Amino acid sequence: MNMKINYRETPHHANVRVRYSTVLLFAVLAQTAMAQMPHRVAVLVNENSQNSKKAANVFAAMHNVPGVNLVYLKLPDSIVTGRAECTPDEFRTLIYEPAQKTIAERGLTNQVLAWVYSVDFPIRVVTSPNDRQQMSIMGLTFTRGIVPAMEMIEKGQFLSPLFSGPVKEGDVKRPSFSFEMLKESSGGLGDRMPLPSMMLGYIGENGTDMNTVLRCIENGVLARQSGPQHSVLFVQTADKARSGPREWQYAEVKTELAPRGVPVEVCTNQPSSRIGLMGVMTGAATVKPADFGTFAPGAMAEHMTSWSAEFQKDQTKCTEWLKAGATVTAGMVTEPYNAWMKFPHARFFVHYASGCSAMESFYQSILSPVQVLLLGDPLSQLAMLPVEIKTVGLSKEITSSLDSAFVAEAKFPIPAQIFYGALLDGKQIKSGEANTLVSLPFKEMGDGWHEVRVIAQGLSPVTPGGFKDFPVMVNKKGRSLKITGMGDGAARQITVKIAPGGKEMPAEVYLLWNGRELGRKPYVAGAELSFDERTVGEGPQRIQAVAVYSDGMEVRSAPQVFAIAFREKDEL
Repeated sequence: MNMKINYRETPHHANVRVRYSTVLLFAVLAQTAMAQMPHRVAVLVNENSQNSKKAANVFAAMHNVPGVNLVYLKLPDSIVTGRAECTPDEFRTLIYEPAQKTIAERGLTNQVLAWVYSVDFPIRVVTSPNDRQQMSIMGLTFTRGIVPAMEMIEKGQFLSPLFSGPVKEGDVKRPSFSFEMLKESSGGLGDRMPLPSMMLGYIGENGTDMNTVLRCIENGVLARQSGPQHSVLFVQTADKARSGPREWQYAEVKTELAPRGVPVEVCTNQPSSRIGLMGVMTGAATVKPADFGTFAPGAMAEHMTSWSAEFQKDQTKCTEWLKAGATVTAGMVTEPYNAWMKFPHARFFVHYASGCSAMESFYQSILSPVQVLLLGDPLSQLAMLPVEIKTVGLSKEITSSLDSAFVAEAKFPIPAQIFYGALLDGKQIKSGEANTLVSLPFKEMGDGWHEVRVIAQGLSPVTPGGFKDFPVMVNKKGRSLKITGMGDGAARQITVKIAPGGKEMPAEVYLLWNGRELGRKPYVAGAELSFDERTVGEGPQRIQAVAVYSDGMEVRSAPQVFAIAFREKDEL
């Protein structure tokens, strides 16, 4: 499948330009076993970039990230163009602090464990005039906006608590863990947990195009079907300054991957072209990714060199691997020298084959992750266990607190102690409990449509699990709301027709999109709501109408799922 979206018109208006999209069928694939659950990431979007909105829309839809987890920031062009860099103060005031504020206001502080940056964000933070002491946006996010001592940055002495080892041949190494286990398990990091992050792609100066970004997201989803059995190449080159620092890792990792069914070849010369590679690690200033062959969905490839993510230098850029078909990659935004601890350890593939996401695998394999740029689909995952989830006692219509509790049931193909969680309208209401009872906060819920996501996770270091969404209707006072039609309005406006139900009429109505309010107005019979298509951007969409009553109750409609594609002549 490719990311070219096929549309069919809504049944409401033959000439409407808001269209349902078959790309949303990919959402079904996300309801399978996962280590890093989609509700655990916040997706940061540059509101001043249509490309940023489009990439985020596609990523969220394909991975079933709750809309409330999308965070919008207005970034000036000065920090996303050219070298795409900002100062620490700009990072804190324009990105970190407003994002954390939004996450807190939405009640997601304990839910979010990692950030996903869409495109059109800065990639470098100028922490020093000395090129060797600058940080990546991943690095300053990881440290939660605190700049470490310059010497620690330069020499790779800032050590990540997520790194699983080893630091030398034959040294101790930890098994693979999910971020959730690393933070919340007994003896976990708790409040000392750093903030991992990854970027969907880089489309700035000398980067990739949007098609590459969208293909990486698609391949991140397809990787779950592909599995970990594809081969990995560890290539030792004559460039010992770049190849030598990691060569000690290869033999042990080959041994670790053998029982996982991952074939590994350690090459001392340029290997012949392969089909369906799961990964390449090499060391060279200049590489031709296409010479290695083709890549399977989910593949990671990189080449340990300086400036592979500084796009004004001559050395081969990490994005060349993405252009050649890899799904994720890593590169340096500055001069790291040949300190292996700043680059992915070869054990990346052990974590990946164990069921960790690409983001989890990167952070467990990078000892000093403050100068690295991580690109591609962060939720790409290779290994999975199918899980069946159902509910007992969950009514489609809830009319009293007596029927607002139900039992969740899950089945894994192997024996496992199962822990259950739940979301209500994207927000966590139950987390990691062995008991199967889920109680909905009936007293706090308004009439209308709600969505319950039941999450089941097996107790293991990588916490395999899955989720399933269940719609429910609440009926306390006989109030309801429907979206009855959508169509094109004037000046790029999308109009939404609504119809309240019940004896009472609401005082106000508005549209709810990704945790944001659009087009609030007083309700009158026949009123239409509208929004500018540029506000939401291209790609898959999900929107609800909300009716506000005089007693403060907010009644939601069932969501309208559609997609927007700008006309070619439209200006962004």
